Amino acid sequence: MIKSMKKVEAIIRPGVRDAVVAAIKKNGVGGVTIQQVQGQGSQDPPLVGQYFSSDMVICVVDDPKLDDVINSIASVACTATKGDGKVFVTDVVDALDICSKKRGTMDI
Repeated sequence: MIKSMKKVEAIIRPGVRDAVVAAIKKNGVGGVTIQQVQGQGSQDPPLVGQYFSSDMVICVVDDPKLDDVINSIASVACTATKGDGKVFVTDVVDALDICSKKRGTMDI
């Protein structure tokens, strides 16, 4: 049986990273990946070579948990100021465990 899953990528302020990870885990999501990223929003003036530092938290969730996870992220990451971040959601069509070679979203 193949589960329907989504990849959630949250670009957030570095100061809220731990709270975001805790909120994700409270929704029953076991694993997360953290990256330090730099970027510029589409509404920011074009400042050549000047980017804002953020963290990106990535996780894969079962479809039924999706709304709870993204609402939890928004709840703890929102400071009501410009630059709080964005959450992107994409479909996960397949997965592979590198060592066991098992495929499918059931093996995540």
